[in-house]
Amino acid sequence: MYENKAAFSARSIRSQLDKCAEDYTFPMLDNGYIYPVVSRLSVYGDPQSWVILIEVVGYFNRQSGHEGVANTLYVFGNHLSFKPGMKDRDSYSLTADSEEGPTFTGDLHGTLNPDVHSMLVREKKVNIRHDPAFYESRNVVLEDPPAIMIYEFLRASLPELKDELLSTEEELRNSFNQDLPLLLRLDEWCHPDLVEEEIPSKNETFRMIAALLETGDVSLYQPTKEPNNHWSNWPGGGSL
Repeated sequence: MYENKAAFSARSIRSQLDKCAEDYTFPMLDNGYIYPVVSRLSVYGDPQSWVILIEVVGYFNRQSGHEGVANTLYVFGNHLSFKPGMKDRDSYSLTADSEEGPTFTGDLHGTLNPDVHSMLVREKKVNIRHDPAFYESRNVVLEDPPAIMIYEFLRASLPELKDELLSTEEELRNSFNQDLPLLLRLDEWCHPDLVEEEIPSKNETFRMIAALLETGDVSLYQPTKEPNNHWSNWPGGGSL
């Protein structure tokens, strides 16, 4: 809890988030152009400044191959050097070919090459699983078996690849370039359904986060809603 009153209000935080949602720069987990894989929410703050940062890792179905795999950062705050909302996609490559050969077949759907059994994730060599039983065991239903899409492989490979897919702490802090303490980090939370016109200020998660940022009292985050940010809850993602 802060010793001094914050220079901002919970209301101003909620207002910024709502404006970004109105401008389509707040994360929509059922974005029709992105197959979601994993997401994470980080909250930084002190009595003068606040930052809410949401990462959404997924496959962009309008890209091809490794270019489609990205971690998009959504950064909100009161002392940012840029307009709050969605930032450029990561400047680093999350995935790449191993020495074994091309990871993808060359189509526009992110289909994995059935003759290649490894790839690089953040320069770490990982095995590509082509066995349908593996995906069934991970509750990943293949869209067009026996073909396997990159987003299906990444989903099935959680949690083993989670740390490689998400940003490092250094990368997160470089995205907003402020020396603020980390107050809260969530792997699971109840995210607003923007398609159903649920704006952030009406969502329990972000109302609580705004309150804890205003006071510095992390104990104010006491969710009662079930988390829904898991990819399986957003079947519309990537459907366009």
